[in-house]
Amino acid sequence: MTRGDILRKLFKSFSQNNREDFYAVAMEIIQEERDKNHLLLAKDLETILQVSPQKKASNTPVYNVYNDVPKDKDTGFPLIDIKQYELTWDRVVIAEDNFKTLEKIVLENRKKDILRTHGLKPSSKLLFCGPPGCGKTLTAQVLSSVLSLPLVYVNLPSVVSSYLGETAVNLKKIFDYIQTGEWVILFDEFDALGKDRDSHNEHGEIKRLVNSLIQLIDKSNDNSIFIAATNYESLLDTAIWRRFDEILYFAKPDLHLRRKLLEAKLISIRHRDIEMEQIAYRLENATGADIERICSDAIKSVILRSDAVLTASDLEAALQRHLERIRIIEYSRESIKTIAEHQDE
Repeated sequence: MTRGDILRKLFKSFSQNNREDFYAVAMEIIQEERDKNHLLLAKDLETILQVSPQKKASNTPVYNVYNDVPKDKDTGFPLIDIKQYELTWDRVVIAEDNFKTLEKIVLENRKKDILRTHGLKPSSKLLFCGPPGCGKTLTAQVLSSVLSLPLVYVNLPSVVSSYLGETAVNLKKIFDYIQTGEWVILFDEFDALGKDRDSHNEHGEIKRLVNSLIQLIDKSNDNSIFIAATNYESLLDTAIWRRFDEILYFAKPDLHLRRKLLEAKLISIRHRDIEMEQIAYRLENATGADIERICSDAIKSVILRSDAVLTASDLEAALQRHLERIRIIEYSRESIKTIAEHQDE
């Protein structure tokens, strides 16, 4: 088929809203560029084609764009969810050293073909660790957006079967699937899968599961970004740590980051008489999720009274509700701890 014929077919399929033909012709063009050794152009075209399902056909669910996602044999539940985001780095507030590492990862993966010509690979296996509510999941979403790649969420409840042998089978299904394309893959609560094999509390089946997981990680290619996220990194097997190219710790925000978070979360509404530094100082142990909840609570109060300006008293009231929430949580934890101590006596 001549170049002119290919272009005519491409335009015709677009005008007729024939998504299947359009995709097929687009793949012909990509292959033609690849045959010409225009590898970077072919890669860019393939990425654009792969990650824009909403633009290829309006209101088309992601599941209908990609191949059928793997499912658990017994329940039939999908083992992964595929989502897409249009976010920028402005959406997340993280420590500067983490941001610089992520910028490096993005650059390496955008220029992976150049690295490969020198026998090098981009950083593609990442471990996000640290306390909950500090931006691990949101950072994965932004990273997928910046790289123009779909984000694959691993559905842990579906993956982990009551029959432990089936859990390893489900993991293999996931890894086989992600080998077929380019993605950002997020394994949240990764400690549930990568537990320390030397722990006295773990039995042989768990150890075999960890062995299978390590082998799958080792065999996976570097076309995709693999992110393991955990709030309990101390539970991970020592061999798991060595599988990651980069390890990022998401700590609770310091004073500077708490102020930036307050400013970012309140940018959507007019406000006055608010001492950001003072509020940030009082939120010493707050996470990013805590600050977002406080700001959202305050903004809702303003909207519900049909006002347009958020005041210091609005934010103070939301802050007090947050502190009361923390008191309830801490009281509950102390009560559980006391009961456990009595049971051990």
